[in-house]
Amino acid sequence: MSITWNIIWETHPDVFIAKDWKEYPEDKKKASRLPLQYNYFMGGETTLRVGIIASTSINREEEFLLAGLLWGHRLSNGAKTVIYYVAPDFSTSFLSGLSKIGGTINAKAVYWREKLTPSLYPIPEKQALRGPRYAIGEERADWKRWGVGLNPVARQQLMTVNEFFNQLTSRNVRIVIKNQTISIFWGNFEIAEVRRKGKKFELTSKVKWLKETELIMKWQKQGWVDSSGSLNPDFCETISEILNYLESLEREGKLRPQDLLTLVLHQGDGALKLLWGSPWPWPWIAKDRSENAVVDLEEWFYYHGNGQLSVVCPIFDKPLLRAARSILLASVLERSLLLVGAKDNQGNPLAWDGRIHWLTTLNKEEELRRCYCWLNDVDKFPIWTLPEDWQDKGIYQLNCQSNHLNHSLMQKGYL
Repeated sequence: MSITWNIIWETHPDVFIAKDWKEYPEDKKKASRLPLQYNYFMGGETTLRVGIIASTSINREEEFLLAGLLWGHRLSNGAKTVIYYVAPDFSTSFLSGLSKIGGTINAKAVYWREKLTPSLYPIPEKQALRGPRYAIGEERADWKRWGVGLNPVARQQLMTVNEFFNQLTSRNVRIVIKNQTISIFWGNFEIAEVRRKGKKFELTSKVKWLKETELIMKWQKQGWVDSSGSLNPDFCETISEILNYLESLEREGKLRPQDLLTLVLHQGDGALKLLWGSPWPWPWIAKDRSENAVVDLEEWFYYHGNGQLSVVCPIFDKPLLRAARSILLASVLERSLLLVGAKDNQGNPLAWDGRIHWLTTLNKEEELRRCYCWLNDVDKFPIWTLPEDWQDKGIYQLNCQSNHLNHSLMQKGYL
């Protein structure tokens, strides 16, 4: 859809603090590495730069947020800069996220309504921070509640399955319960699934991540509980063989770095435990498909210790985009009820300090640090780097690269 944005700006001079807008041409957008799907305009004076980023639709809010920040950074050159985000609609988390933007950039949001007069509506700053917290997601069921609706025999059989996989937690097996399925993971690898089938369930091994056809055929097994109340031995043996195989990949250093990191972060040992405490399973699932934030937040890692809940966001590719996404998701945690009333395994209350710990590697840290010139409160997003040899020796040390917290667990004598 072609929009003559400049005509819209001219008919709404009261919305902006600048006029005589110039559009940034396509060739310069490419040269500046700005996302091409948005329109960019510039105005203002030498001591106060003003820009607009406009779009008729937003598919990914983190991309739109980052594009506006990159545009502001491009205009700024150290001068105070105001960026207007113009779009048909904004989520609560996006508006809350804008309140976190500061430093040299001041971000404002403006609704664009094509068929209304006037068509631009400035959104009052900090509007999303007013009002009560909103409900999102639903509490994840345990095995017993998941089994409600199964017939009595199936419920009893489900407890047998539960006992079998609980015995494997010492081998880093973890259980993820959703509405229709219970998935069994080792790190990033799903090794088994329980799926609801009416008033019964099906139990199968899962090896979609394998590439060897022979092993796939060998390890595709169904599980069932026999009349004696035991799982069929060939299924149990298959799960053991799958774990042996994955554990051998770990020993031999053949796991991809991102797969090894997931495994290590879920274990929560070494410096992770000393700094943040024990792993805390994310207790929520999405109520419907629109609740993407609940699913996205499940990808992060949570730890608890001494009544404190710590939130860790790994960032190892596309640092700026991941950081922008984390700003929006942090806003969800702040404005929703997700962490209100959080408790540990013993039922003790946990308090979140509002920080999102960015965990990255030394070669990504400098790019990630660029975000600090855009943030009001950099204390809320400390940057931690892994030791260079973490893949061989584990996370025995973590270094905080934030200016105000620059220290190492090892240097402080914790290890």
